[in-house]
Amino acid sequence: MPNLLVYIRRGLERKFKVNFHRFKERPDFLIVSPGGCGSITLLKYLDEFGKSNLYFERKYEKYNSLSGLLIGHIYKPNKYLIKNKIKILLIHRNYEDIYKSMVSRRFLRNSLNIMGDCFPFIYNHIFKDELKLKKKYFRYLDFFYNNWSSYDDNLILNLDYPDIYTNSNTQKKIKFFLNIENKDFLKNFPKFKKYKKTKEFVDPSSILMKSMYNIE
Repeated sequence: MPNLLVYIRRGLERKFKVNFHRFKERPDFLIVSPGGCGSITLLKYLDEFGKSNLYFERKYEKYNSLSGLLIGHIYKPNKYLIKNKIKILLIHRNYEDIYKSMVSRRFLRNSLNIMGDCFPFIYNHIFKDELKLKKKYFRYLDFFYNNWSSYDDNLILNLDYPDIYTNSNTQKKIKFFLNIENKDFLKNFPKFKKYKKTKEFVDPSSILMKSMYNIE
C-alpha cells in the first residue's frame, strides 16, 4: 500500500498552485478538462496555433507528478486568468463516461487529488466503498464545472467529447473562437478515434508526458 500521506501533501500543493500560479508568458489559450475527455488529440493539434498547454509544459514545467501545475486540469479560474482575459476551451463529457475512463486507466485517485481532494484514498483504501467513491467523484466533477461557469462567457468555449472530432460546426466554432486563419485548419482537423485497450495499450497521456520530458 502506498504512503497515503503523500496525497494530503499533493492536494494542498495543488490548491496553492491552482490559486496562485502566474504564467511567465501570456497564453494565447488553454484547453481544460477534468480528465477522461479525449483532450490529448486536441492538445497536440492546437499546439501549432498558439501558446497553449504543451508550450508551457515543455518550456517551464519539470516532470514532478501531481505537484506540477497540470495546466489541462486546472479546476477553477484564478486571478491571473481572469485579469489577463485568457481564452479557455473547456471540454465536457458525460460523468459516467468520465468515471469509466478514469477507472479503466486507474487514474481515479490521482484525478481526485488533481481536483484538490486531500483524501482521495478514503473510499478505496480505508472504507472500500465503490458507490461512495463514485458519488464523491461526481461531486468533484460538479465542483470543477461549476467553478468554470463563472468565467467570462466571451472568453470560454464549451465543447463536448466526442463531438469535437465529429461535428464540423463545432470545429468551425473553435476556429472562430481562436481567430485561426489557416485555410487548412478544418481540413486537417483530427478525426474521432476510440482507444482499443488491448494488453499492449499504452495510454496516450503517458506517451505524451514521456515525450515532453524525455522519460524512458
